Amino acid sequence: MENHEGIITLEGEDGELIDMQVVEMVEFRGSKYVLLQNTNEKDEDSYIFRFTEDNDFDRLETIIDKEELADVFNIFDKKISGSGHVN
Repeated sequence: MENHEGIITLEGEDGELIDMQVVEMVEFRGSKYVLLQNTNEKDEDSYIFRFTEDNDFDRLETIIDKEELADVFNIFDKKISGSGHVN
């Protein structure tokens, strides 16, 4: 994973490099979460990952717990729409 001016380059399942734009980052229940969107205009999907900082490198982790993912999605939704304050 590389980070250049809000762009994170991820490696896809087939080894292809994918540039993702950092849309937003929030903290929730002691963890950081990042909302990413593919820079390819043909792919308008957004992705949410748990963000973990290490001394050697940063990691993006898939959120497996459906309730955690729903909670974090709602936080991003409120923050982006401007309809609520995020703590």
